[in-house]
Amino acid sequence: MTTTELQRTELSDFLRTRRARLSPEQVGLAPGVRRRTPGLRREELALLAGVGVTWYTWLEQGRRINPSPEVLGSLARTLRLDRTETAYLFQLAGGGTTTEPAPAELPAPLLRLMSGQSPAPAFLMDADWEVRAWNPEADALFDYTACDPADRNLAWLAFANQANRRRTVDWERHARRLLAQLRTAAGERPALAEVITRLRTHFPEADRWLDEHQVLERAGTAKDLSHEAVGLLRIDQLVLQASDGFQLVVFSPRDPETTDRLRRLTR
Repeated sequence: MTTTELQRTELSDFLRTRRARLSPEQVGLAPGVRRRTPGLRREELALLAGVGVTWYTWLEQGRRINPSPEVLGSLARTLRLDRTETAYLFQLAGGGTTTEPAPAELPAPLLRLMSGQSPAPAFLMDADWEVRAWNPEADALFDYTACDPADRNLAWLAFANQANRRRTVDWERHARRLLAQLRTAAGERPALAEVITRLRTHFPEADRWLDEHQVLERAGTAKDLSHEAVGLLRIDQLVLQASDGFQLVVFSPRDPETTDRLRRLTR
């Protein structure tokens, strides 16, 4: 399947799931009877958005259609999409992807900044979510050095690294959140669509959660890790955006006890 075909499939699924979550009452329509599926009908959505029923049906079926920004904006408002979802819709419908590979050379200032985060674990990843560099604390926590370079994708490791799955308190919530961020990024990076396909193939839970078509901007969060050697690690996961799609991810300790435990982990 080509990148364009993947985008059209993603757009079709995204529109269908967002239409299904809207009830007639939410948009001022009578509920009616004999609704075989949840949410609005295609005809109702087309009417509310001011577009033709046939045209919208073709769009949702993934046919070759080039909607204008005005039409996409109308669909976004009718579907009650938030800012992230609206941007994702425009990416999918407008073909806003890039096939340029991530830069081979890592920026020296970012490497220095990453190294200076000790004792906080920190790593650098590129626009395709490949983990490219890490400090000793991150290696002690995630064992990147021993990992096959082909498997050093952040999303893949979130599911495939069984030790880290066990350590992460409320792992499912964090995994779902990461998948929503991955889907958003995949709207711009075709290589991430391949990561999604790989996750679907190997992890049934990822396959189910991806079908929900949630999207989120990449951002940090609070996270707790129950480490078998040093105990509870309470951290703030910070995501710093840099040029060329690079991201510096820092696991900043939330308390002095976590700082001491991270030092012990490295030793």
